[in-house]
Amino acid sequence: MCAVLVGATSALAGVEFPSVIDRVVGIRTDAGAGDFVVSGRRGLPCAEAGDVELFGIAGLRVSGARASSDFGACSVGASASQLMSPVGSETRAYLEGGYQASARWLCAVRAGTEIVSIEGPGESALVTGVFSRANLGAVSAIADVDVVSRESGRDVDVTLGVVARAGRTTTIVGSARFDGTQVVAAGVALVSRLAGALALLAGYDDGTESVRGAAVVSLSRWRVSTGVFYHGVLGVSHGVTVAWTR
Repeated sequence: MCAVLVGATSALAGVEFPSVIDRVVGIRTDAGAGDFVVSGRRGLPCAEAGDVELFGIAGLRVSGARASSDFGACSVGASASQLMSPVGSETRAYLEGGYQASARWLCAVRAGTEIVSIEGPGESALVTGVFSRANLGAVSAIADVDVVSRESGRDVDVTLGVVARAGRTTTIVGSARFDGTQVVAAGVALVSRLAGALALLAGYDDGTESVRGAAVVSLSRWRVSTGVFYHGVLGVSHGVTVAWTR
């Protein structure tokens, strides 16, 4: 029962950094991309902290922090996050390095560790991955591969996304996540920048059958994101992310 609970919360929440924007649009927006989905631009260096309370269950939450900076065409970053539950925890930390060959293409690789602890000593695993984004005018194609290698086996998650900017205020995001060769989730999201400082996000994910909404306020070098994620059976989760960008 304990293992089932931790496994279920991991699958629904993910141990990745708990960015509100990432969760609404269904794809990672770091890897040197900063707030690319919201603003359409790279925003480096950037430091960010986030917390998501899951389904209103006491002690069930995911928190984390990440930072990134660029050095010419190269970028480096670090991320750490922890999923806490009443029966155990799951912690992930990794480093990431990226390279932007031109305005049209960016790639990054990452490596780190993941530790799962359920009422006893933790089991560690190696985390590796690769991220790529191709920009073709108003459309960007994103691919992310995440591999967790444990003694008992290997988990491979592949996420494909398309970001289409319709005019200067609207962005549409489509995503599909694969577990090995099987599609486990598909999603769609809409980002609307109502004013220079405000953006609203809405999304739906059919893998968890969850509806997601968020507001992003950008003031000078700060960006505050707050979001609500509704699951028909498990209930409501709430998240907050605070980011600083130079």
